[in-house]
Amino acid sequence: MIPGQLLYPLLPPQGTPSIISPMSRRLFGFLLSVYFLAGCGSYQPPKTPSLQPIGEDPEVRISREFRREAKKSLKLVQNIEVERYVNQLGQRLLSVMGPRPFEYLFFVVENSQLNAFAVPGGSIYVHTGLLERIRSTDELAGVLGHEIIHVKGHHMSRMSGPDPSSLLALLGLFLGGSSQAQAALALGQALALTRQLSYSRQLEQEADTLGVKYMAEAGYEPKAALVFLKIIDQERVLNPIEVPPYLMTHPVSQERIANVEGVIRSLDLKRPKSELPDPLKKIQTILRLERRESDAVIAEYEKQLSQNPESSEAMHLLGVAHYYNGRWAKARDYYERAKAANPKSPGIDRDLGRGYTQLGEFRLAHLAFERALAAEPNQTLNYLFQGELYDKELKLPEAVDAYLRAAKLSPAWAVPVRRLGEVYGKMNRLGDAYYYLGRSHLLSDEDEMAIAALERALKYAGTTTPRGEIIKEELDVIRARKR
Repeated sequence: MIPGQLLYPLLPPQGTPSIISPMSRRLFGFLLSVYFLAGCGSYQPPKTPSLQPIGEDPEVRISREFRREAKKSLKLVQNIEVERYVNQLGQRLLSVMGPRPFEYLFFVVENSQLNAFAVPGGSIYVHTGLLERIRSTDELAGVLGHEIIHVKGHHMSRMSGPDPSSLLALLGLFLGGSSQAQAALALGQALALTRQLSYSRQLEQEADTLGVKYMAEAGYEPKAALVFLKIIDQERVLNPIEVPPYLMTHPVSQERIANVEGVIRSLDLKRPKSELPDPLKKIQTILRLERRESDAVIAEYEKQLSQNPESSEAMHLLGVAHYYNGRWAKARDYYERAKAANPKSPGIDRDLGRGYTQLGEFRLAHLAFERALAAEPNQTLNYLFQGELYDKELKLPEAVDAYLRAAKLSPAWAVPVRRLGEVYGKMNRLGDAYYYLGRSHLLSDEDEMAIAALERALKYAGTTTPRGEIIKEELDVIRARKR
C-alpha cells in the first residue's frame, strides 16, 4: 500500500474568534484545532466514522494537515542534497529508537533564524539559519534527537491543555520572523503559567536525556549536544534583545545543561574521532550557492587552497561551487584533484559521477558510481544519480531499476517515485507512468493531483486487475480523508 497511513482530514472548529491579522486567520484556526485535538481539551472532531480508516492515528492526520499549511506559509528548501542530508541523519537516529508508529519526515526551511521545531505525527523542520550556525553534524544530531523525542514521547498531548505560549510560538514560526511574530512569541511567554513552565521543563529534560542517549547509540558524539546548548545560552546572554526562536520554545537553563552533562558522564563512551571531513561543510556551501553567493564561495576556497595546497576539502568544495554554476569541466577537475588527495572523502565519487554525466563521459561516470555504491551501498543519492546517468544514456529499463532502488531505500521521498513516473512515460508505459506520478503527488501531500493521476492509471490498468484493485483502494482512502 502507500508508505505512511492514509487518514481523513482535520476539520477545524467553527466560529474560532479572530485574534490575528487576516493573512494568518486561517492558519491560526488550524493551529488551534491542532492543540485541541492533541491535548486534553473538550473539543471533539465531527463524528464521521464511515470516512475514518481503521487504526487512524490523529497525530498523523495533524502532521499531514500541518505540512500542507507549511507549504503555503514557509519557503522550503528543495535542494536534493540538503534534503537528504537532514533526512538521513534523522533516519539514522530513528534506527536505534525502536518501533515507529508513523513515518517521520524532515524538512528544511529557508529562514535565517536559529530554529528547529517538531509537529505531532512526525514532521520535523530545521531552519537554514540553524544549519549554517552549527559547527558539526554531531551538533545537528543533538538537535534532531531532541525534536524526535518530543514527537516520540507525545509531548504535546501530555500538556495539561492548550498552551497559549506554545500556540503563539508556533504561530510565530509561520509568520517568518516578522514583528507580529515576535510580538506573538513575547505574548506567549507572558501568558504561560508557572505550572505549565514547570511541566515544560520536565519535557525538555526528557527530550535532552533520551535524545543524548539515542544520538550516542547512533554513533554521534553526545558532547556535541552540550556544546550546542552552551552556544545558544551564550547567545541569549550576549544578545538578550534578539533571542533565537529556538530559545523561546526550548529555554536553556543551568538545570538543563547540568542534566545533559550528567547523562554524558553516565554513558562513559570512548570512541575514536573520525578523520573524514564532516559532510556539513558541503551542505553549508550548497546553501550559500543557492543564495547566489558563488563568487564569494569560490574566492573563499581558492584562498584556502592557496594557503593549503593539499586541502582535499577545499578542492572538493570548489568543485561543488563550479558544478552548481554549470562549469562542468572545472568541477570535474577539482573533484579529480580532491579524489587523488583523499580517496576516502565522503561523496567524492558520487560527485565525480555527476560531473562525468554532465560532460557525457559515461564510462567514467559508471565507474565513479560503482565506487560510490561500493562505499555507501545504502545511500539513496547514489542510486538516484545513477538513474540520471542511465536516463541520459537512454537506457530506460536500467534507469527504472536505479530509481526503484532509491525509492526502496527512502520510501517516503517523492523524488525517486516521480522520476519513475517520468521514465515510464518515456517508455510509453502510461499506466505505470500515471501510477508513480500519482504516488509522488501523494507523498507530497497533493491529494487532488494524486487523485487525477491515479484515475488515469486506473483506466490503463483496468478495474478488475490486481493493480487496478490496489489503485481503487488507494483512491477510496484519499477521497475519504478529503471529505
